[in-house]
Amino acid sequence: MQLRRLDPLAKASPYQRLLKCPVKSVSIAEDQYERVRERRPELIVQQGEASVVGFPYRDYLELHYGFPDIESFRGSFVDLVERCAAASGKAEAPRGILLSFRDRPNRTLAEYYFWSLALDEGGQWVEMSWVAVPEQPEPGVTIAETFIVREATDKDRDVIAEIEAEVTGLPRLSEAGVGSIYENARWLRLVTDRQGAPVALLSLRQEPAGWGVIEHALIRPAVIDQLREPLLRWTCAWLRNNGGRRIRKRVSFDDSAEIALLRSLGFAAGETGVDYTRPVEASEVKQQMEERKGTGTIIKFGDWR
Repeated sequence: MQLRRLDPLAKASPYQRLLKCPVKSVSIAEDQYERVRERRPELIVQQGEASVVGFPYRDYLELHYGFPDIESFRGSFVDLVERCAAASGKAEAPRGILLSFRDRPNRTLAEYYFWSLALDEGGQWVEMSWVAVPEQPEPGVTIAETFIVREATDKDRDVIAEIEAEVTGLPRLSEAGVGSIYENARWLRLVTDRQGAPVALLSLRQEPAGWGVIEHALIRPAVIDQLREPLLRWTCAWLRNNGGRRIRKRVSFDDSAEIALLRSLGFAAGETGVDYTRPVEASEVKQQMEERKGTGTIIKFGDWR
């Protein structure tokens, strides 16, 4: 009789293997991963069981990664990220690289390598989750007796780019960036006022196990006080009536009003993380590193700085 050790992931898909990595920061859904694998396989860079995935979305190249252990992360993370960035470019990701870091236990270790990659720390966020959403009446098309919800059509591309830029303060989305919002939303809705002027954008999607995800709820500043709570309540009711027994929404730590509102409805704080960004072009990264050198001195002792 010969004994051999069974591999519990022997029949697992590449995406499932990525999720099972002990050292990881992954928020990409399986259907999104499969689209990258089909259309842009060069953005999935692997070395053994380690992998870095670049996901083009909203004019960013989002980074997601998984490593089997700390040593493989130390040895190949920088190289895999650079290879992934080299497979993209400014035409595809004019806003640069975005890494929504969620591997809190390994943050100190990771930040050392983030520095060498010129990744700049940005805003902190928290995922608010409502894990047992009660049944609710199906919502109509009217919100707060003033606003109307309608499905976004292909003719609304300019409006979506306009609202997204106004609310986020970022450069206006490219055609491909707007297209990525359409492609990754299960439901894409615009909210208009009584005159028919669009005032908000709502992007929703589904995930396995009954999750409804509020990807974006972007409200023009002029009406945010009127629309924030009614739109959130409408969204929760919509998702619950369309299979969302659980609902999740990522919120900036700075948005105390949104966090308080979510808590009042039944959401609780879950995973937290930090966004890191950098340009995608090597020439711009080199310039950024030169500017860093001019602002201070780094003394390195082994893996410490």
